[in-house]
Amino acid sequence: MLENTPRTRSGRRTTRAAIAALGVASVIAGSFAATTVAATAADLPASVLDSTATWKYSENNTDPAAGSPDRLVWTKAGFDDSAWKNGTTAFGAKNGAATPNLGTNFPVATVLNQYIDPTATSKVDVPTFHFRSSFSVTADTLSQISGLSGSVRYDDGAQIFVNGVKVAGLSDDRVEAAPESQRNLMYAGSGSSDPITSTYTVPASVLTAGVNTIAVALYQDRATSSDIYLDMQKLAPVAKTSGAASISDIIMNVGADESSRNLTWYSSSDTAQVAQFAPSSQLVNGAFPAGATTVTATGGVTTSGEFNRKATLSGLAENTVYSYRVGAEGAWSATQSFVTRSFDGDFEFFFVGDPQIGASGNVANDRAGWIDTMNVAAQTYPDAEMIFSAGDQVDHAANETEYDAFHAPDQMRSLPVAVTNGNHDVGSKAYLQHNNIPNLDETSGAATSGSSSGGDYWFFYKDVLFVNINSNSRDYASHNAFMEKVVAEQGAKAKWKVLGFHHSIYSVAAHQNDSDIKDRRANMPAKISELGFDLVLQGHDHNYTRSYLVKNGELADKTEVKGASEVTAAEGEVLYVTANSASGSKYYQFDDRNAWYASVTNQENVRNYSVVDVTDGSLKITTLRSQANGTSAPVNSIVDEVTLTSEAKANEQQLQVTVPEGVPGEFSWNIDGTNSLVDLGTATEEGDHFGATGSINPIKVTDTRSGGPVWSVSAQVGDFRAGDATFSGKYLGWTPRVVEEGAGAVAGTKVASGFDGGDGLSTSATLGSAAVAHPRGTAKLGADLELKLPVDVTDGTYKATLTLTALS
Repeated sequence: MLENTPRTRSGRRTTRAAIAALGVASVIAGSFAATTVAATAADLPASVLDSTATWKYSENNTDPAAGSPDRLVWTKAGFDDSAWKNGTTAFGAKNGAATPNLGTNFPVATVLNQYIDPTATSKVDVPTFHFRSSFSVTADTLSQISGLSGSVRYDDGAQIFVNGVKVAGLSDDRVEAAPESQRNLMYAGSGSSDPITSTYTVPASVLTAGVNTIAVALYQDRATSSDIYLDMQKLAPVAKTSGAASISDIIMNVGADESSRNLTWYSSSDTAQVAQFAPSSQLVNGAFPAGATTVTATGGVTTSGEFNRKATLSGLAENTVYSYRVGAEGAWSATQSFVTRSFDGDFEFFFVGDPQIGASGNVANDRAGWIDTMNVAAQTYPDAEMIFSAGDQVDHAANETEYDAFHAPDQMRSLPVAVTNGNHDVGSKAYLQHNNIPNLDETSGAATSGSSSGGDYWFFYKDVLFVNINSNSRDYASHNAFMEKVVAEQGAKAKWKVLGFHHSIYSVAAHQNDSDIKDRRANMPAKISELGFDLVLQGHDHNYTRSYLVKNGELADKTEVKGASEVTAAEGEVLYVTANSASGSKYYQFDDRNAWYASVTNQENVRNYSVVDVTDGSLKITTLRSQANGTSAPVNSIVDEVTLTSEAKANEQQLQVTVPEGVPGEFSWNIDGTNSLVDLGTATEEGDHFGATGSINPIKVTDTRSGGPVWSVSAQVGDFRAGDATFSGKYLGWTPRVVEEGAGAVAGTKVASGFDGGDGLSTSATLGSAAVAHPRGTAKLGADLELKLPVDVTDGTYKATLTLTALS
């Protein structure tokens, strides 16, 4: 049996990496679901790769794939690494010392050659080190596991491959952003002061029975970095789970519009799951009603070896409190709730910058700061309807502990969240696996590799068009085509257009003069102005900046007052706002706060959030402290406040009319005509039966009710009688038709005479109906009758009653 609990996430619930155990109940942070884990079928090894393994490594500043069209050839079996050195983990270097000292927690077993030329006066670090090893998995073990759970310590960045497939990207966003040909030999990583401990998962689908190849690219952050470190600690089998799935990581994303919400959650097992929701008023003692709406979830395996599920709650009513849960019978999440507001009119939403959980090196502290900011914001603005994140939700793209912390605030499940793909998010599929993004086009601002996340998206909220682009991609042509299409198709319906992307092009801190930022600043503003965006929301620089109005990349009005509390934009003039940190995980200091575009700047190293107040005539952006900066700047004191109006809107006249509550309207129907008798004439012998035909008198239906409720008219005939003689009404059939269109009327289905089998019109059949939301109006319904009866029926003149019933 497993000796301990191999985890896919540091400190996470044990059900994520199932252990052989008796049934256990666990309470799961963020979802509070109890679960039972069954014993594994057979013993599994504690680890397939540990600290005693021999590694081959290259430290000579060369690309191991040089000359090959396949960049990852060196990560696969069969690669000739005979010229590489041998060593055991941990590998490291510190300032070229013969005995590196990176601290007591980071011992070094194999010393790496840190410099390209150790004898040079000005020493330059080797940018990338390459490592290869192998491990074996038996066919029996492979049949019992969902994958392998790995633990690694690294500095500054790393990519891990198994059998040529990338299974982990650790602080590798710069690698993913680089051209493919440069990724084997470049500087990248986080530049953290100490090595970072992370976990990763190798899905069973990547493994083969027998020998498997593992390879690592270890990156230096810069040419003058003081140290390098890699400790591949263990790689433990993760048993397949059985029993009920445990639910975690529930997040409510924005839907396509205000009448929908998109849900995502993670599951320990690959089981069929659903989302279930109902108005909270319908729950009795916490139990969901039988009529609760159930939505089948979709999903698959994740980079963490778990399984994600996604579902959309659609058709929501305004001004309603809803309850929802996800999972399946016997394995439900805790019940969550949210509120819909009016679907038109004014509203407020939160704008938050770079939570980047884990950036401080202390996930717990970052989590606490993030929770506190969201609580302060929600308590101060209880009617806010949405959260818009500027990106970098986490510090390490594939780190599930950090995602746990990002999902920790209750508001992640009660307010719809619009996420943005930041440079710390992009390096893993986890960003897309954790979020259910509406109207996502993954070909625009596409991912740069099979293991990264990409795509642009849009949504409407009330009368505001929100467009969000993946600024990690500098494929401006694809971004522009996407924005042009969305604005052309949706822009006319919008009172305001808001654009979001991560990499601020008008900020004043550490990233202000990065070459990639300068490139975006040169290429993006003209199209943003051309398409008529009013407000741009950005992050990345962990420092607050509000721009002057900018048009086509230039100052729109040289007379605009610095820090003005009100600004009016002419055509093509755009306001850019860059948010500071909402969690307090990282702050950047000023570079050039006197930049030509900077109207207001602020950095006090305290957490911020913004609330955007949307009306027909203005956008008011108020930025506040969620953390006090001494007694003079308490919590919720204002950092900056500006009201944006539009000159174009100022020159328009809004027409308004109040329509009083109308008369409810009515639904009525009657037989059109005065003759209530439908005479089918004399039946004629037609071989094995008598036959007669005719038509009913038309039925006139009028519906003037608001909202167009469903209606239907049906009929049923009794037995035909002539004195004491009878025959069954089943021998009468009909073909309904709409004689005059109106009120959404649709003819019912043909019913054949029971002479040919069946019950004919002796059971109720629909003459006509209309679906919900049909137009008001009047229709006439008719039907052609067909009577077929046996030849042995006694002669006579028969009558029957056709009973019509209307339902609505």
